[in-house]
Amino acid sequence: MRRRRFLTASGATLGWGALAGCTGSGPNSGGNGDSSKNKSKGGSGNATESTSDGTDDGSADSGGITTANGFQLVSAKVPKKVTMGKQFTLKLTIKNVGDSSKAFESAVSVEGNAPGSQQMGHIQTDKIAPGKTTTWSTKLTYPYVATVNYHIAELKKTFSIDIVGETLSFGESFLSPNEIAVTVQDVTLTDHYRYKPDSGGSEDVEASDGSQWAFVTVKAENKFRMKQTLPMGNQFVLHTGGKKIKPTDHIAKEDGKYKVNKFGDRTVASGESLAGWLAYELPADVSEQDITIEWHGNDDEGSWWTRWNQ
Repeated sequence: MRRRRFLTASGATLGWGALAGCTGSGPNSGGNGDSSKNKSKGGSGNATESTSDGTDDGSADSGGITTANGFQLVSAKVPKKVTMGKQFTLKLTIKNVGDSSKAFESAVSVEGNAPGSQQMGHIQTDKIAPGKTTTWSTKLTYPYVATVNYHIAELKKTFSIDIVGETLSFGESFLSPNEIAVTVQDVTLTDHYRYKPDSGGSEDVEASDGSQWAFVTVKAENKFRMKQTLPMGNQFVLHTGGKKIKPTDHIAKEDGKYKVNKFGDRTVASGESLAGWLAYELPADVSEQDITIEWHGNDDEGSWWTRWNQ
């Protein structure tokens, strides 16, 4: 059997770090998270008079012409898919098909998957001359994985956006909505590991024929200003060849293991972190390029996922 990199114990650390800038009374909540700083007169968003709608990279024209109350929605540039927490643009091109100058106004409802996630907003442009168009836009974010519906009440028009999790490379950190920073630091494949039994000395363990272990080093840190729980080890799932594999408990060594008890006290103070390895048993022909590690998490407001690969 081909020998891979020999794995020895990797040390788990429990340390204290600086608190990353937190504001408010609790972890980030759900909702539409409107981050626009541009305000048109009398309303939110940014409106500019135009004779064409233009195109946003990564956005799609959502539907045909809609007419209501003397206004026509000529086009809507709305992304179909956005990574959670990343800023995106909602852009509407509105034409005045009436015979007098007036502003377009409408309530906007925002609804995600989680109960209680519905919020209300408002669009108001400057006055639009008859026959002219205005392009109204605003910058938005949404902090959770969800299908989010933006409903323009005056036009009876709804736009749906799929908010998806983040994909990172090994070694990169993900900050969850409740401010836990998680890093999948590296993956080591081996068919042999060494451990120290209680009786002293050291023992070598060989993987069974056709199998190997993936030892994955994970770090989790509480970045919030108050105590909260770190993720359990079995929340980190290895994906390879269309299969999902959870960490195995059938590893003799304990030194350096990522230890967050399933039924114990998992709360840690602000700035406290834990790093250690998780082990997965998988076929011998799997390479590091074939492996993705996925973490699913949730809080009272919604859920998220992130993936790491090479």
